[in-house]
Amino acid sequence: MNKRIPQVAELLRAEINKIIIRDFEPPIGMLISVSEVTVSDDLKNATAYLSIIPQNKIGTGLAVIQKFAGHVQKNLGKNIKLRVVPKINWQLDERALKYSAIDEALKE
Repeated sequence: MNKRIPQVAELLRAEINKIIIRDFEPPIGMLISVSEVTVSDDLKNATAYLSIIPQNKIGTGLAVIQKFAGHVQKNLGKNIKLRVVPKINWQLDERALKYSAIDEALKE
């Protein structure tokens, strides 16, 4: 496997989190961060996996970040020195949901 793909993924994750911290104002009582980024082999597409807290506001969080996506994409183009900046797709990181379900099951 090409080692450039994980490097680009980590660079995108760090830069997207910086943009979110610097420019994004989430709804009151909500925390949104990017937990992982995967990049396609041709480096043209990337998927950013979002961690949204609290879990009962996941739908609102996804809607808000979708509206903010254009700003993120534009700033990535300015801040990252790549020939082609990958198109970012947003998805919910479901690992946190699975972990909380397991935790609840263990508590019972």
